[in-house]
Amino acid sequence: MFDNIFMIVAMTEKTNSIGLNGDMLYHLKDDLKYFKETTLNETIICGRKTYFSFPKRPLPNRKNIILTRGNNEYEGAYTLHSKEDVLEYAKSHPEEKIFICGGDDVYSQFIDVASKLYITIIDEEKTVVADSFFPEFSDKDWELTSESRYITPESAPRYKYCVFSRKK
Repeated sequence: MFDNIFMIVAMTEKTNSIGLNGDMLYHLKDDLKYFKETTLNETIICGRKTYFSFPKRPLPNRKNIILTRGNNEYEGAYTLHSKEDVLEYAKSHPEEKIFICGGDDVYSQFIDVASKLYITIIDEEKTVVADSFFPEFSDKDWELTSESRYITPESAPRYKYCVFSRKK
């Protein structure tokens, strides 16, 4: 476990669905604001496809790191090429809060080393169509340390913010 590696995601409650065709399932205005406030002035790491799904690149007022196997360089962002590179970076920058922010393959690589999960849980009345998912996690390894009330927007499903900390 790395005390400075966190994950941030919006996912459905029952199926851990996070996206379809390279896009988020829902564009929840307040959740996007929560993401911004939580990651502002911090470091974010995402895969190349997730990075290019951002409306503005790089995301302002954050250190943007793209995890990619390719050798391309991206203006305003750093690149790392493997999980080992990210872990080495986290070790050498213990003062930085590092937020893993997608996609599903990147989440799967780091679920075993993250110390906190910032999850927007979207109520899923019926199963949604999705092709990317957040990895399964259990209360055997994680404890809920913070939970908001449900927010019920007019034209979207209700959702809540939860923070889970890894049990020691």
